[in-house]
Amino acid sequence: MNLKSILLTGLAAFGVSSLASAQTIINITGATAFRAGAHNAILAILDDGTPGSTKYCWVGSAGTNGFLNSNRIIAEGTIGGAPFIIRTNQNGSTQGVKSVVLQTTPPNFNYLDVAATAADRVVGGQNLTSDAGKTVAGVIARFAFSDVDQALSETPTPALPGAPVGVVPFVFISNVGADAKSAVPGALNNMTDQLHEAQWSLGELPLSMYTGNPADSTKKVLNTGRNNGSGTRATILAETRYGAFTNVVQWGGPNSTGNISGSEGTGTVNTLSNLGNGGYSSNSFVRQNLARTTDAVSLDGGAPESIVLVSYLTLSDASVVTNITGNTGVGCRALNYNGFAYSEENVKNGQYSLWGYQQFYGSVDITAGEQTFFNAFTAAIPATLDPIVTGIPISEMNVTRFGGDGGIILP
Repeated sequence: MNLKSILLTGLAAFGVSSLASAQTIINITGATAFRAGAHNAILAILDDGTPGSTKYCWVGSAGTNGFLNSNRIIAEGTIGGAPFIIRTNQNGSTQGVKSVVLQTTPPNFNYLDVAATAADRVVGGQNLTSDAGKTVAGVIARFAFSDVDQALSETPTPALPGAPVGVVPFVFISNVGADAKSAVPGALNNMTDQLHEAQWSLGELPLSMYTGNPADSTKKVLNTGRNNGSGTRATILAETRYGAFTNVVQWGGPNSTGNISGSEGTGTVNTLSNLGNGGYSSNSFVRQNLARTTDAVSLDGGAPESIVLVSYLTLSDASVVTNITGNTGVGCRALNYNGFAYSEENVKNGQYSLWGYQQFYGSVDITAGEQTFFNAFTAAIPATLDPIVTGIPISEMNVTRFGGDGGIILP
């Protein structure tokens, strides 16, 4: 059933004739991978034909990148003359889909409060360095972004109405300083399906498996990554043929900066713990480890040792910490995947296959105001996409993925 049919059924059942005059609050959750594209589209639709009129704020660092990469924003404006407030709180694709399907709120999952942030929402936006006293608990998410099809989630039914809104590339990365640890610097340059399966099933491989140099056999390569509620993780595991929900062995720290110190590029990873099948709740936590050196890391409380760290990031994060898109980066290295380097053209033409469709789902009992938002939002997304930062419009792809995430790529 499409959104229009659901809307008409819902209106008939509840006898609602119009919500145009009431303020509609939209609550979005799900994938962190597409947040930059989502935030740009939110500003575009709330401007309602008057660019720059939207009022908004976010939790995180200042500036455009801080806004685009924030997991929590709140914005107000109008769509078609009707007042709207749109809030996001991303918690991973499969958890986001689950929240919308079951209409439940995960523990400790707070949106920015409408009343408490009223003075903080300004034209041009501003960041909140702290969310203390600015959040509200118990909010039910009604929409979710997902890096994977609902069929690959924990809650495949009932089928949520929605559609793919873009293509998100991913990149395997080695951490800052990893090149120097090989007997032949630069030899760590490629991730294959075979290496991925061995690395993520064991949690540790000798560097020589990547470089082909026996002199590197005494150096450890550890892997980190996302939790099992993450669509990014499910996409990677499906694409590499590992199995979207097969258990992994990963290393990491807390969902905080507790295991690292210093800035990206010059800071250090100080501790890592074997998380088993666990992982990070956001790509930003994976990135903070990759963007630092690993010359003296305590593993599970042991004596500090020098290791190499590998993982995966969305292209938007990879573009900041590597030179993959022409930026200077901070010293991380983007790895080829199955022998092919990432490029926009390689994705569009099918050579580089580490990508997935970004889906946008709505609740099965969508209201009139939510329908107005959905129509405007999905229509606005393609024009706001930047292939480097936010994703590739589906209309620009020369290939199609059949069978869902990890499926065969055909013209």
